[in-house]
Amino acid sequence: MRRLMTIYLIGLISFGVPAFALDAMGPPAAGLRQNQFEVGADYSYSTMDLRLVGGKWVEWLNGSFYDAGRAVSLTLENVKTNKMYIGFGYGITDDWDVSLFLGGANARLGDSIWGEGEKFDSPTDFAFGFNTRATFYQEDNLKLGGLLQFNWTELDGKLKSACWPVSDSVDIELREIQIAIGPTYQPTDTLSIYGGPFFHRVSGELKDRFSEMYQEGLLTSRYSWDIKERSVFGGYIGLQIDASRNASFNIEYQYTGAADALGLGFIWRF
Repeated sequence: MRRLMTIYLIGLISFGVPAFALDAMGPPAAGLRQNQFEVGADYSYSTMDLRLVGGKWVEWLNGSFYDAGRAVSLTLENVKTNKMYIGFGYGITDDWDVSLFLGGANARLGDSIWGEGEKFDSPTDFAFGFNTRATFYQEDNLKLGGLLQFNWTELDGKLKSACWPVSDSVDIELREIQIAIGPTYQPTDTLSIYGGPFFHRVSGELKDRFSEMYQEGLLTSRYSWDIKERSVFGGYIGLQIDASRNASFNIEYQYTGAADALGLGFIWRF
């Protein structure tokens, strides 16, 4: 039974690997003139592992406190995340701009927690982000700059398995920071190449709640973990293609030692 599997897991020690849920970043330099606006859309797909630490569990029997303890550290493996944003940007100066992103995200994962064929497929939930970019140096067709990006994602859904008759309610909250620095080079009037090294950090929480019926009555269990990762570095490269004076398309690839991601974007400046 699942409760027996839980007791067994609490007696084990497991080690996780770094977690990644990478968002598209775009060129690491300001792209707007002073008082210029932009709207756009971004899509990103990433595969990640989430390391769960500091676990706790509490159980209620027929609505009354029954038992509590610590849950073993675990790793959610191969979490596939899709994110879609609508962005709004503004040029504070010719060398500094800011953007706000509003959108949604969904995720899927397999049986990496309980090993009983469970699946998690969340509906699309709310996500938002903030981005600021600055140009440090510019000469001819070359810019050197940096960006700071923050995003927050909530993933709520059901963890289901044919091995047990109940469905888990799973809530995942992710907070991420990405910092990049690098060049943006424009070899032609309509093409820019950008990229460089970047820093990535993830934190958040995961909560899992489910109920089972026993002879003694209804047993409700709640598990919670912190998602904590050490700072990780990676690199990325992208292309920006100008379809017109005001419209651009981006495609970029991000890589770290444990994950990679693909990002696509469209921008309209006015």
